[in-house]
Amino acid sequence: MIEIISSCTNSKTKMPDKTLTIEYYNKEKSLDEIIKVWKNIIKENEFNKYVTTDLYKGIGWRATLNTYNLFTDYYKTKLYIASAGYGLIQHSTKISSYDATFTPRTLNSIEKFNKDKISNIKWWDNINTFQVDSFSDESYIFVILPHNYLIATQNFIKKLIEKHGKRVFIFRANQNEALSFMKKYTVEFDLRFNSYQTGTLSSLLSRSVLWLSKEIVEYKIPFEHHLFQEHIENKMKNYPQYKMPKREQLSEEKLIEKIEKMITHDAITSPSRGLKKLRESGIACEQKRFSSLFKKVKSPL
Repeated sequence: MIEIISSCTNSKTKMPDKTLTIEYYNKEKSLDEIIKVWKNIIKENEFNKYVTTDLYKGIGWRATLNTYNLFTDYYKTKLYIASAGYGLIQHSTKISSYDATFTPRTLNSIEKFNKDKISNIKWWDNINTFQVDSFSDESYIFVILPHNYLIATQNFIKKLIEKHGKRVFIFRANQNEALSFMKKYTVEFDLRFNSYQTGTLSSLLSRSVLWLSKEIVEYKIPFEHHLFQEHIENKMKNYPQYKMPKREQLSEEKLIEKIEKMITHDAITSPSRGLKKLRESGIACEQKRFSSLFKKVKSPL
C-alpha cells in the first residue's frame, strides 16, 4: 500500500467565513486564544462543507491528485492532506473553506502571532488529531510537503519515522537544509527539474513527485531511497539549474505603501496590472496576497 501525505493549498474554490481566516484575528492575541477559538468553530460545524477534491485547486494540487490516481491503478493507495486548518485528514473528508497557512509573509500566516516558526509547530500539534498508528504497517508513506509544512509538522513526522522507519519517503525540492532526523529519509529534487519540465516554482515539488511516480511504475523501481535518488540524478544530470528570478520580499506595510502609490500616482486599477508592475520592479509577492491587499487599499480611496 502507498499512503500519500500532501499539503493543503492557499487557493480554494469556495470563500471561507471570516472567522475561519487567520487574517480576521488580531495578531496581538495569544496563539493559545486563537487555537481555542479555531477548534471550537470547527467543532461547532456551522458552515457549508466540501470534499477536499472539490475545495482545493491549483497546479500543484492537480499534480498531487494525478499522482494518487496513477498509483491507484497499481497499488492500494490512500491520500491524506496536511491541512493548516484541520490537521491531517483523508482526501474524502468534508471540511469548510478556511484561510490558514504555514507559509510566511501572507495575510493568513499562522506565524504572525509569535513571528517565529514555533507558532506553526504549536498550532499543528494542537489542531491535528490524526494518530500515527492509523497508518498501515505494510505501507510506503510518501510525504510531499513544502519546507514550512515539514517544519510545522515535525513532531508528527518524527513519530511517523519512529514507527515506520525506511518505509517513510520525504520528498523535497527546496534549498533549505532538511531537519537532521529527516535527512536519512529524504529524496531530493532541485531546480534542474524545472529545466527538464518547465512550470510554476510553487508546484515544483508536486510536479517532481508526479514525474517520479510515473518512472517508478514504468521502470518498476524498488521502493528504496537511494534507488529513487539515483534515478533522479541519472535523469537530471544533463539539465542545467533553472535560474530563479531574484526578487525582494516586502513586509505587509511596505507592500501597502507600494499599492497606494500605484493607485494614486500610476492610475493602476486592477490587481493583475499592479502585480505585474510590482514583479517587474524586482519585488516578489504571492498573487492571492497581492490581490487581497490591493482590494483592501483601493476600497477607501
